[in-house]
Amino acid sequence: MGYRAVSFDMGHTLVFPRYEVYQELLQAAGVEADREAMEEMERRLRGWFDDVVREEGLQDGIWTEYYTRFFAGLDLPGEKMLEVLLELRDRHTDGVGLWTEPAPGAEEVLEEVRRRGLKVVCISNNDGRLQQMVAHQGWEGRFDLLVDSEEVGASKPDPAIFHAALEELDMEPTELVHIGDYYSVDVEGARRAGVEGVLYDPLRSYETVDCTRITDLRQVLELVDGQQTEPDDEEH
Repeated sequence: MGYRAVSFDMGHTLVFPRYEVYQELLQAAGVEADREAMEEMERRLRGWFDDVVREEGLQDGIWTEYYTRFFAGLDLPGEKMLEVLLELRDRHTDGVGLWTEPAPGAEEVLEEVRRRGLKVVCISNNDGRLQQMVAHQGWEGRFDLLVDSEEVGASKPDPAIFHAALEELDMEPTELVHIGDYYSVDVEGARRAGVEGVLYDPLRSYETVDCTRITDLRQVLELVDGQQTEPDDEEH
């Protein structure tokens, strides 16, 4: 049975953070870092994050620890850490937040998936602002269903959030494919619900994975067309 719907994660899949905000916070603390350095830190932290989620689940405080490690890796002095983290929190909670940079090809892919007759879904670990984030991008008409973890009371990798989507779609797990950037959250979470998980890895953070991996969102169209590109030497 083929796919009838494609679900996407939001952060680091359809949208990215405004890295210039990170730069601004670092510069105010006397530290210079370009986007390449910040993306390298994100890449390095993937393994740590996945290990924590597997061992402890997606616990409160994980993102504070994540950003502590992120900024420390960019040479932010310890005495400046709390100030920067508090300012980051304020920026994140203000309005639509930091996650407003659309991923390359995102709008095209959303449009083309719908044009192919599939339902388009967003399943996001969010804080109740998923609809607001979608509206900010002008994507209100691009989705058939938005699933915000705050609203359903379950976060990936809990399969309950996928079950909620499937119930609303009135579909079987095999009819949905989920695209997301964290293996422990998106791929393993989807699998727990019987859904195929595809890893979106534009930074090539993962050396080997036991699932389909894409590095460009436009490869989603090849997947739904049944024309998945053969992996290169770096993708397994």
